[in-house]
Amino acid sequence: MSACQQDACDQWKDYNEVSVEIPVEHLEDELGKLESWEEVVLFLGANRVMADYFLDANQYPNDTILAKRLYGLMRNPHIDTLFTEVGEYFEQFDQENLTELESAYRVIKHHYPDVVMPRIQTIITGQYNDLYVSDSLIVLGLDFFMGLNAKYPPNDVPMYIVKRYMKESVAPIVLSFVSNEFNYIDTQHGTLLADMINVGKSYYFVSTTLPCKPDSLIIGYTDEEMNLVEQNQEVIWASFIQNEVLYETDHAIKNKFVGEAPNVYEIDEKCPGRVGAWIGWQIVRKYMENNSDVSLQQLMRETDAHKIFQQSGYKPRNL
Repeated sequence: MSACQQDACDQWKDYNEVSVEIPVEHLEDELGKLESWEEVVLFLGANRVMADYFLDANQYPNDTILAKRLYGLMRNPHIDTLFTEVGEYFEQFDQENLTELESAYRVIKHHYPDVVMPRIQTIITGQYNDLYVSDSLIVLGLDFFMGLNAKYPPNDVPMYIVKRYMKESVAPIVLSFVSNEFNYIDTQHGTLLADMINVGKSYYFVSTTLPCKPDSLIIGYTDEEMNLVEQNQEVIWASFIQNEVLYETDHAIKNKFVGEAPNVYEIDEKCPGRVGAWIGWQIVRKYMENNSDVSLQQLMRETDAHKIFQQSGYKPRNL
C-alpha cells in the first residue's frame, strides 16, 4: 500500500511545469481588528461575495443588522480562545493547505487550460458556516474545519459529519465542490445507479487532482470504515443486486444509499453512510481502467451513467 501511495504521489511531478498561483486573504485577521460595527459594515461591503453567500448578508434588509451581530460576536470574551485554537491548528495553512490546493489546480489546469484560478478567503465566524465555492472564489470557515479538535464542535452538526472536518480534509472537500463545475451528470435515467455514478465521477475527479490523498480522506470515512467497505465490497454489491435497488427511482430509497447518514442499515448496521457513492466511485475507476483512451475531460462530460456502468465491467469478485 505504501508503494502504491508513493507511485500515486509521483504523478504530481508531471504537472510541475503548469503555472498556478492562488491568492489567499486571511479575513479573520482583519475582522478581529475592527473597532466598531460601522467598520464591520465597510468590511462587508469590501467583501461583497463572501458577505452575501457565506454570511447570508443578502437575506437582511441592509448590512447594519449583520454588522452589529458580527461585531458583538467579535467582542465576546470567549472569541479570543477560538481565534487562538484555530490559529494554532491552521498555523501552516499557506504552506500546507494552500500548497495542496495549488498542486491540485495544476492538474485541473492541465486538463482544462482555460480554467480560472479562484481566490481563497479564510474567516472565523463562530462556526456560522463551513464553505462557499464558486469558479472565482473559495471561502473557508476555518473554525468549522477544526472537527473533533475543537473545544466546542458545532452543536447542530452530527458527530459523524463533524469528525471528517479537519485540516487534512480541506482540499478534498473543496475539490468535491469544484468538481461540480466540470461534472455533467446523468439526469435522464433518475436511477440509484445513475446517482451513484454521478457522485463517483466527482470522487474520481478529486482523487485525480489529489493523487497523494488516501481514499478515506476523500470520501470522509474513518480508517475502520474504509477497511470495512474494501473488505466487504463483494457483499455490499451483492446486497444491491439481491434487493434490486440499482434501478430504483424513488428519491427516499435512493437517499438511503447515497445521502448523508451514519450507517446504511439496509445493508448492515456497521455499513457506513454513502456507501452507494463509494461503489459508484469504484465503478468509475473500473471504467477508466478499461478505457485508457478516455480523458478526464471526456469522463466528466459523459452524461450516460449506464454506459459507464456497462463498459466498466464492474464485478467485485474474489477481492
